[in-house]
Amino acid sequence: TLLYSLVFGESVLNDAVAIVLFKTFHKYYNPELTLTGSVIPAALFSFFTMTVLSILVGVLLGLLVSYIYKHTTISEFPKLEASLLYLFCYLCYATAEAFGLSGIMALFFNGVVLSHYNSYNLSTTAQTTTEQFFATVAVTMESIVFLYMGMGVFTGRFENWDIMFSLLGLLFCLIARALNIFPLSLIANCCRRKGENRISLKAQCVLWFAGLRGAIAFALSMNMPGPNSDSYASATLFICMFTTIVCGGFTEKILTRFGMKQGLENDNGEHYDFTSVENLISTESPLARQLSANLQEKYRSFWHDFDDNYMKELFGGDRVPDRQAGDYELSQ
Repeated sequence: TLLYSLVFGESVLNDAVAIVLFKTFHKYYNPELTLTGSVIPAALFSFFTMTVLSILVGVLLGLLVSYIYKHTTISEFPKLEASLLYLFCYLCYATAEAFGLSGIMALFFNGVVLSHYNSYNLSTTAQTTTEQFFATVAVTMESIVFLYMGMGVFTGRFENWDIMFSLLGLLFCLIARALNIFPLSLIANCCRRKGENRISLKAQCVLWFAGLRGAIAFALSMNMPGPNSDSYASATLFICMFTTIVCGGFTEKILTRFGMKQGLENDNGEHYDFTSVENLISTESPLARQLSANLQEKYRSFWHDFDDNYMKELFGGDRVPDRQAGDYELSQ
């Protein structure tokens, strides 16, 4: 579903951005020197450079893999086909890390490219095998990460716990998420056609409430330098536990309350309709409606023609000229 793709995509991308930011700040950390204003442009340039290069590595390797699978007979050997796909994914991560980039960000965009192009090059056996394997590995790794977080509670991570610092950190995280999700969702809806692929206001609220976890942030906090590293780790662990237990525990109730839980109907006996406040704005405002229509038409006409006529001829994919932008899933 759209909501699942948004929550999953945002969480992975947030983890990747967090790692890039941590590496950038850690490079400029020096307690013996005083940071000046001239360091800020250099740090921002380093951050954006690392981000762009990580995305570039993931996209290029994804296209390379898709080209190989498209123009060879590897689909006749399902075992080799699936095994090489696992190795190519690891190659993407290892390549990015070897160059000092973000492996998670590179791997995320590598997966987007493979899902869009290479998934149609795989045999039926390889499609089923890879889907089940990656799903199993994802669940296992997620369990290990949260087990590691839980063990931090019983290993003295709260000895230097600053309650006020932790509460303020949680408050600022929620404020930052609101300033991030709602404006970007409005911009995304302007580039989407009116219909079910729009991000409703209720979906945005769920994304704001349930999307914050921070397991990667806790792992990064364990490597924080300086004399206050224990306070950073304990505050991060508190935020992770609060969002996992409290926010995660109330997510199902919020979905039920909003009528967004699968299989539920609203008070009128009708299925939930993904109509958002942005839809009403675009229908009542001629300027917003015209802007949205122009963006959609330009994006669809250029990208679909280029994608169908050139990219998919080289790398594979499902050629459906009239599909709507954003309809394909991030992962199979």
